[in-house]
Amino acid sequence: MPGAGTRLSWSAILGIALLLLGSAILLDALWSPAFRFERTAVPVTETLARSLKGVFPIEKLTRYTLRHGGDIAVELTVADYRDARGTARRVTLFPDRAGDGLEGPGPGTARQLRHDLWQATAEAITKHTDERALILSWWDNAQRVRFLTGRDTWLDRPAAAAFPDGNERAFWGEVAGGFASGGEPEQWARWLTMEADAAIAEMKSRLPQDRPVYLLVCLDDLARSAEIEALSGVRLPFEAAVFPADGDVHGQIAQVKRWAREKGDFGYLVQQIPGVGIRAWRITTKQGQEMLLARLLPFNTSLARPLPRLPVVYQTGWGSYLTIYALHPGNG
Repeated sequence: MPGAGTRLSWSAILGIALLLLGSAILLDALWSPAFRFERTAVPVTETLARSLKGVFPIEKLTRYTLRHGGDIAVELTVADYRDARGTARRVTLFPDRAGDGLEGPGPGTARQLRHDLWQATAEAITKHTDERALILSWWDNAQRVRFLTGRDTWLDRPAAAAFPDGNERAFWGEVAGGFASGGEPEQWARWLTMEADAAIAEMKSRLPQDRPVYLLVCLDDLARSAEIEALSGVRLPFEAAVFPADGDVHGQIAQVKRWAREKGDFGYLVQQIPGVGIRAWRITTKQGQEMLLARLLPFNTSLARPLPRLPVVYQTGWGSYLTIYALHPGNG
């Protein structure tokens, strides 16, 4: 049987634990009084800096170790740097496993895959877009885009309102390098929860017309559900379950499909979790099937109905982990 259909959220750091460690540990109590985190300065060696492949020199690296009780929950690697304008910025990165032993405990395969896929995506952005390109994505993705490619991003800091818990808000404000001063995170969350065609029309009318504009989505965006809901006021009709590896691939796929249709045939997607099995997501309502976020992510129902006004220009492997869409090519 699959694990419980738990909605993953930043609020419990469950999304991070699943995404980075490839585990199915439920960490709902992480923000209780027992929660704590530690900062460790990491030497910026030439080998490590080269493995991270940013376009800006790294000034400082910090490893954040989040703990609950005596157990390590997750580790984040955060780099401080200055962009081309001299603005101080931060970015959370997936280090190469060969990068001076920066990997923490726990399975590292998923993190290495993310490192490789982000590097490939950055190379594609650099090669196929010009310096005027503007990238729209969730804030942590956008931070990686800016650091790895130097391209402008529409937003790259979270909104404080996305984190109702004070401890959580303080932590993410530090990790992100502060909060957004404008309403871009709220607007992006609103577009993601709107009906897709209406959202695309609004974006085309409100975003710059004189430069290329692209949207980047990542499977990990599903772990940002709590943030998106808090900023948009819309409850996302997505549920997740983990199906442990059992050696019977065909039986596992059939099991996923049966689970996905328990609440209607509105769409599902699967993510391979190295060393664990499959994490599956399902859409639970007809309205949810039409949301922009659902249409951008590789749910089977969305793949069957590509958005004609939003062509795919790049997509990685590993279950279409990262996808880039062209909103409009810009003029001149």
